[in-house]
Amino acid sequence: MPCPDLGALRASLDAPDGAPADARDHARACPSCSDTLAELQRNAELAALAVALTAPSAPPAPAQVEAALARFEQRRARRAATAATAATALATPATPAATALATAATPAATAAAAQPAPSPSVGRAPGREGSPPGDSAGGAVHTPPVPLARRRLARLGARTRAAAAAMVAALVLAGLVATPAGRAAAGSFLAQFRSQRFQVLSLDPNQTSQVGDVLAELVDTGVFSGRAFQDSGFGEPQVAADRAEAARRAGFPVPVVDPAALPRGIERAPQRILVSPAREARLTFDRDRALDYLRAHGRPDAQLPERYDGTQLVVQVPAVVVQQFAGRDGGPALLVGKAGTLGLGTEGGASLEELREVVLDLPGLPAETVAELRAIGDWRNTLPLPVPTDEVRWNPTTIEGAEAIDFADPTGRLHALLWQRNDHIWGVAGVVSSDEARHVANSLG
Repeated sequence: MPCPDLGALRASLDAPDGAPADARDHARACPSCSDTLAELQRNAELAALAVALTAPSAPPAPAQVEAALARFEQRRARRAATAATAATALATPATPAATALATAATPAATAAAAQPAPSPSVGRAPGREGSPPGDSAGGAVHTPPVPLARRRLARLGARTRAAAAAMVAALVLAGLVATPAGRAAAGSFLAQFRSQRFQVLSLDPNQTSQVGDVLAELVDTGVFSGRAFQDSGFGEPQVAADRAEAARRAGFPVPVVDPAALPRGIERAPQRILVSPAREARLTFDRDRALDYLRAHGRPDAQLPERYDGTQLVVQVPAVVVQQFAGRDGGPALLVGKAGTLGLGTEGGASLEELREVVLDLPGLPAETVAELRAIGDWRNTLPLPVPTDEVRWNPTTIEGAEAIDFADPTGRLHALLWQRNDHIWGVAGVVSSDEARHVANSLG
C-alpha cells in the first residue's frame, strides 16, 4: 500500500489495540513511516503532559474555591469603580480635580500629538504612561506564540512608519552619546541594573498564587500602570530570511548551529528564524494608589515620600533571535535562542533601590520569597527567575565554563538550558534529552 498521510498515521495511534489500523501495520514494514509514527507518538505524549501541567496537583478545597471567587469579584468591583470614576471625571471637566489633571497633562498631550497613536485594538495609553511607540516592520508574524498589536503612525504606510521610527531612534541615540551630559545620564541608567547572572527562586503552588495575586492587584488598582500591561508580549516576532538578516535586525551575530550537533530526527537547517526587536517598556508608579493599597492591607500608618509619585520603572527588553528546528512531522522540536541582556532603571523621584524596597515590603508576598530576594547580594546584576516547583525541575550546571541552569518538566521529556556569556543570554530548549540539549549548547561556541 502507498504510504499513508500524517493524518492517517496520527489517527492510528488512537485506535484501540484490538481494532484494525492499516496505517500502523504499514509503519511496521516501512522505515520512513515508522520513524514518522514514533515522532507523532512522542508529540502526542508531550501534548498530554502539557495539558496535564495545567491541572492542579490536587483538587482545590471548597474554601479555596470560595476565596478565589471572592478575589475575582473584588478585582472586578475595583475595575468597575475605576471605570466609573474615569467616566465621571470626563463628564465633568470643570471640577478642580479635572482642571488640575488637564493642566498637568498638557505637556504629555503635546508630546503625544507628535508620537504615533496606539492601535485602536489596544486602546489609548494612560495619560501619565509616557511609553514610547514600538517599531513595526514588514514580515511580522501575527500567529502564536506571541501575537502583538502594532502602533501606527497616522497617514503613513508601513515602510514609511518603519523608516520614521528608525530615524527617531537614531537621532535620540546620537543626542544621548554626543554630549557629556548624555553620556553621564546613560552611564547612570545602565549602572542601576544589568542582568549578568541568574538566580532561581523556587516557588511552591501556594507561593506562586500569593505572588500572582499581589502583582495582579498592583495592576488592577493602578499602583503600576503602563502600556506593557496592555500589550500581549515584549516584542513582535518577525521572520528573517536568513541568519545575516536576523543579525542585522537584532544587532548582534547569530550563531551557526552545527548540523552534526543536532539530535537524530531533527531537521539539519532551521525551519525558520524569528527576531523579536529590542524595546523599552515603562511602568508608572502612583504614590497615592500605593498608599491606598497599603492601608487597605493592614498598613494604616504607611508613608511614602511625595517625590516617589510618577516615577517610571524603565525596562530595556533586549532583542531576541530564535532558530526553530522541525522534527519529522514538521512541528517545532528544538529552539536555539540568543538575546541581549535585560536592563532596568528608574526615571523620576525614586531610585531603583527605593522602588525595590517598596515592592519587597508589600503585604501579601511570601516571606520566604522576600527573604530570598533580600539575600541576593549583587542584586543589581542578578536576574531572579521564579520557577514553580510543581511544574519544573532545575539544576545548576555549566556550558563551556559559563554558569547555566538546566530545566526539565516533571517527566524529563522536555529540557531547556539557559546561560549568560559575553553580555548575551543563550538558550536551548526542545523535545530532547538533557545530554542532547547540552551537546547543541556546547557547539554554539
